[in-house]
Amino acid sequence: MIEDQDNRVVQLIQDNAAVNELLRKQAESGLTNLHRPIEQLGALIARPQFIIGNIIIFIGWIVINLLLKFTYHHTWDEPPFYWLQGLITFLALVVTSIVLVSQARQGQIAEQRNQLQLQFAVLNEQRSAKIIGLLEELRSDLPDVRDRIDEDAEVLGQPTNPEAILQAMETLDSAGETALPPKEKN
Repeated sequence: MIEDQDNRVVQLIQDNAAVNELLRKQAESGLTNLHRPIEQLGALIARPQFIIGNIIIFIGWIVINLLLKFTYHHTWDEPPFYWLQGLITFLALVVTSIVLVSQARQGQIAEQRNQLQLQFAVLNEQRSAKIIGLLEELRSDLPDVRDRIDEDAEVLGQPTNPEAILQAMETLDSAGETALPPKEKN
């Protein structure tokens, strides 16, 4: 019995992993030919090795130029290192652009996932309302159960009106914390 439950839990986890993998594949299939290299560059610059490598290159640039200045009195980039500043500026522009493109795409993926979660939440709310309605109907049909009016069950058994929730949220946003009802004293 316990082994069957463990197998069922493992199966549910595998099913959830399969859904996540499907979402990942769908996100990758939406990549254009321009997005793919940008995503690859983004993965490259997101590593600590990129930062360390750049620091080593910049320090090496400065050291080599200073050594050339003191030994041969001729460098390819005299202090204050205008060419190095241009290189750093160009690198900053490229990195910023890559980050912005990646963030925009990730924002789209996050919005799709939020929409999917909203659909699941609405579906679960509808299921819960249906279950409450069926339980109330069952309670009224059973002869051994005392028939009584349960106002909470009547309210919760009704599907939620999305417009009413949106209006309530807007009211809370506009009025701040004071729009919340005061806590009842026991």
